[in-house]
Amino acid sequence: MIYPRPIRKGDILGVTAPSSGVTDPLDQVRMQHGVDALVGRGYAVLQTPNVFTNDDQGRSSPAQQKVDEFCGLLENPDVSCIFSAKGGDWQYEMLPLMDWALWESNPKWFQGYSDNTVLGFKATAEHDIATVYAGNFGDFGMDPWHTSISDDVEVLEGTRDRVSSYEFHEDGFHDRVTGLETISDDSRTWWKTSYCDERFSGRLLGGCMDVLEWFCLKGTADPSRFIESYGGEGIVWFMETYSMDAARIGRMFAAMREKGWLEDASGFVFGRPLMFEGGFSFDEGSYIDAVMDCIADLEVPAVFDADVGHKAPRMPIVNGARADVSVSSGACELRYSFKRCGFRRKNGPMG
Repeated sequence: MIYPRPIRKGDILGVTAPSSGVTDPLDQVRMQHGVDALVGRGYAVLQTPNVFTNDDQGRSSPAQQKVDEFCGLLENPDVSCIFSAKGGDWQYEMLPLMDWALWESNPKWFQGYSDNTVLGFKATAEHDIATVYAGNFGDFGMDPWHTSISDDVEVLEGTRDRVSSYEFHEDGFHDRVTGLETISDDSRTWWKTSYCDERFSGRLLGGCMDVLEWFCLKGTADPSRFIESYGGEGIVWFMETYSMDAARIGRMFAAMREKGWLEDASGFVFGRPLMFEGGFSFDEGSYIDAVMDCIADLEVPAVFDADVGHKAPRMPIVNGARADVSVSSGACELRYSFKRCGFRRKNGPMG
């Protein structure tokens, strides 16, 4: 596994829009405040031209421009990390045009969630480049920073190798008034387990289920090499969904099993779904039942309502990293074990 080097004070942090751009005025205020916060921490920030643009379908820019701007950040020797400006629906357009060899030879952190699973999952599952499933760049614009934001930066800086779950979480979308709002403490967080307290370990792999479903059903991603290389350590799948119902979840897991995606699975971590069965409020039991109907016979641990994905706060999940997951009394500690290298063995990945 290729872990990009930690970010350092004085580095340039790149921001680009591989899916949708940021056009709402309050979101733009939030973006600028994020720039100011990271500059105050000792970084420079470079935003590509498509960060603040959208066409009438919500696409930041044409596919080739998105690839060119992303690859331009990869080629810039002073850029150490690339953040996605936003999620959306259009990142898949980049795949036929991407220069994956360029990314492999210039390994840099890429961070985002939701639609950013498209690039993040492909980079990790097929190209052995660790990526971060955590907030898009606008999260750095909240004031004050939630603990999850500090955790995120410290993981990227290489000064933190364990992250604990957070006491409260948001239940859905919140309207912005200033653009600088921090995470709302709507509900107390309690990680639910399939049995009782759980402890398991393995290589983290996953992202947004809405994208993983498309990858698996359409054959547009193939983690078989990842599973072959790291399956002996166990694969810890982390997943969360923007909007899926029980039938879609069932089809996704059926396809994953048929194609061997769940071989060597050592555990599952499921984030809080934003929408299930078409609404913002959902029956937790029915969601958990829908998932457990698909995976119970694998007889591996599964935890739910994790700090992963659309309902903030977002724990920084390093896709491709070795991790120990410990859940007790509704709280989790995620402990990473990083082995950094910038090359691969002839017959397989290192790290």
